[in-house]
Amino acid sequence: MVNTRSCLPIALAAAIALALGTGGCSARKEVRGNYLTDAQLSTIQVGTTNRQTVMRVLGPPSTEGTFDKQIWYYIGRQTEEWAFFEPEVLEQRVVAIYFNEGGVVEHVERYGQNDARAVSVVERETPTSGHKIGFFEQILGNLGVLGGGG
Repeated sequence: MVNTRSCLPIALAAAIALALGTGGCSARKEVRGNYLTDAQLSTIQVGTTNRQTVMRVLGPPSTEGTFDKQIWYYIGRQTEEWAFFEPEVLEQRVVAIYFNEGGVVEHVERYGQNDARAVSVVERETPTSGHKIGFFEQILGNLGVLGGGG
């Protein structure tokens, strides 16, 4: 004869383990940066909206133009990540807002993931002049500093 009371804790533990195990299998979506919606952008009118209104409606830009401070960039992306895998970019948006000299919106440009350009990273080191300090020199060089030196 099987004692059903002794099986109850095992069944409960199995149900909890199953719930925790499957909970980690759902995708986690994240939005990073200034991910502007179409509703937000519809409030910006070329020729009438000024810099202060853009700041109030959209918030501060992600960055300004390097050579032209009359351009504000809003950069955002939406990603999805499954468990321990690398996040996948679902959508990436860059909105460039161009202002005229009077601070009024002159042009709004939208860039998507298809407009992105791949950039290869160079992993070389730039040589510098002088003496390269090794690990032991760093450790021993600090002994005088720790002793008070004075």
